[in-house]
Amino acid sequence: MCEIQSSEQAGMVQFQHRQSLITIPRQVFISCAGAQMRIKEIEHNTSVMIEDSISGSISCVEAITAQIDPKSKTEFEFMARMIIAKALDEPQHCKACVSLSGALHVVLPTLPSPQGAKGETFMHALLDVFQTEFEEMFADSSTNNLHEESNDASCGGHWASPKKQHRIRAIVHFAGHLYCQRLLGKGVVSQMVQDLVGNGESEAANELLWFIGVVNTPIAEQRNLGTVLEDVGESDDASSEAISISAPERQPSLP
Repeated sequence: MCEIQSSEQAGMVQFQHRQSLITIPRQVFISCAGAQMRIKEIEHNTSVMIEDSISGSISCVEAITAQIDPKSKTEFEFMARMIIAKALDEPQHCKACVSLSGALHVVLPTLPSPQGAKGETFMHALLDVFQTEFEEMFADSSTNNLHEESNDASCGGHWASPKKQHRIRAIVHFAGHLYCQRLLGKGVVSQMVQDLVGNGESEAANELLWFIGVVNTPIAEQRNLGTVLEDVGESDDASSEAISISAPERQPSLP
């Protein structure tokens, strides 16, 4: 049984559990409690925005973000992880999650960078989180490959389980929607395609190329993915204005 005791004179908060006593400075206790409430508030409001986007209404994004008022890249990343988790767990909502991401990139302020370089935008945080998801997918596969090599007969010689295949396709769809909404550059898509092919996911790579408008061009027939994507950019104004993962440009108005 836990008992909380407070000491006004010492300015400390004490937690007693059985025979042990832990003393925490009052200011630290208040700060931790405040941080937890802050995360809960951001979590709730981000959930509301996600559901509104799925239902086709993102008109309240500006009002809700004014209530959240993110103060750090960490808070940007927390919001980004929630949006990406929704998109990857439920790929049918990828487009809505990308639309919300674009809106947040517009209405959320650019945060000052501690290094004094360019400020941190929400899109920087979102693409950082998305890149980590993509890289971890194949980092996991390296370990799995060691087990699959000794069990090819039962697993068909392919490392990815149906669950992982589902997640890879969701990642492809999310990247495709980002590209189509000018939030992801051709160079990043080209690198993703090459990484997919290099990890035995040629089908997913072809699907990503098809998604962004490269049709009837199987991976096996491609000699230069960069050239292929440049050609798409020349024929598709929307795609040609796609931004880089390292330096997204802010849009003038809500999508």
